[in-house]
Amino acid sequence: MMRHGRGFTLIELLVVIAIIAILAAILFPVFAQAREKARQSTCASHMNQLGKAILMYASDHDEVLVPSRIVPRNDPNNPGTRIWNELVAPYVKNVDVYFCPNGRKPDGTFVPSWATRSWPSIGYNAHISGWYWVGGGLPGDSDETLITPNRAMIKKPAQFVLLADSPNGAPDTPCRGYLTDNNWYGGCSGEPGATFRRQDITSYRGIGLMPRHSGGVNLGFSDGHTKWFRLEQVLPYTPQEFQARYPGRTCSADEYRDFNPARTHWLIHNSCNPD
Repeated sequence: MMRHGRGFTLIELLVVIAIIAILAAILFPVFAQAREKARQSTCASHMNQLGKAILMYASDHDEVLVPSRIVPRNDPNNPGTRIWNELVAPYVKNVDVYFCPNGRKPDGTFVPSWATRSWPSIGYNAHISGWYWVGGGLPGDSDETLITPNRAMIKKPAQFVLLADSPNGAPDTPCRGYLTDNNWYGGCSGEPGATFRRQDITSYRGIGLMPRHSGGVNLGFSDGHTKWFRLEQVLPYTPQEFQARYPGRTCSADEYRDFNPARTHWLIHNSCNPD
């Protein structure tokens, strides 16, 4: 006599479905976290490659760091204007290293140039060098001219920031993704979360930090290493925090950038004796 196997009852099916749902609720956040960690690691790898490219550039130029941009004849609209991404291009394998996987990316082929300076999502420390003129005289106001430093000027290489996650976007936005600064963070002007950390430090809304990785940022340092930090660790102390930690001390506005919980340094010269 043939026997037929007993099927599942409705209750048994519901129990199995409930167990699967519980397991999914537990595992999906783990998978999402693992995927984000992988993206963070990829971003750190790209930043590490760019950091090494900057150091190789310095090695080939008498230890002088790459300028953030070169502007012939004091004219940023001149077609000869070049940004650091273009200057280190011979030292990188492909243009993908200019981007963090969590950041925006332009459609089509990216060519690092002054015209595409808003797109890179890994920015160069804006305080390393400012406008750099070649083939002509310096501007009348010498205070606007910054010297491109050599590596010997960096007193604490393991604390001095070369690169960081930066806000980026299309050229028609205020983004300047090729540069970074620790005083301002969030999206570009007009986006949610765009904010200043300290109101008494001069800032430009297109240059800052972008906490793309679990509320934190990757930073690349001048000794060649890369590390993740919570955003709050690298922002300058607020005036109240600064006075509580350094009672009675007064610094110039820009110098406050070097005073932060992670003790990261952003300025080549700081007479206010940061940590």
